Amino acid sequence: MADKVLTWNCLSSGGNKYHIGPTYYMDADYIPTAVRIIAEEAPDVEDAEFDIYDDGVTIFADRAPKYLHTRTGKVESDGAKTTVLLHVGESEEVDADDFAEDTVIEEGSWVTCNCVKDGGGRNFTVHLELEKLDDN
Repeated sequence: MADKVLTWNCLSSGGNKYHIGPTYYMDADYIPTAVRIIAEEAPDVEDAEFDIYDDGVTIFADRAPKYLHTRTGKVESDGAKTTVLLHVGESEEVDADDFAEDTVIEEGSWVTCNCVKDGGGRNFTVHLELEKLDDN
């Protein structure tokens, strides 16, 4: 069971504009364990996308495809892909394994959520479940 659950409501105000809040101040160090998304109306055009930030930095792993550049030998991508998804036609999603490696949300951090794309869905609720990091 989660020690703390942060909740954001992404409610449509018409014209695909969303108000999402609040911003949470962390009272201790926490480890994210799961993200749960529910929609009153499931996305029907494309996947809905959300991102959660710890002091402005995403807590999710980068899922963007990587490729090896043949001339330079560098590993590159076309940009970061750090959102969590609610797939087309789905009204619920539980995601527990897309967090950036060794993510700890530290005491004193500010945690926010952003609705990147609604995908044609509306009235979303996003929960972030956290476990308190043991001082030992």
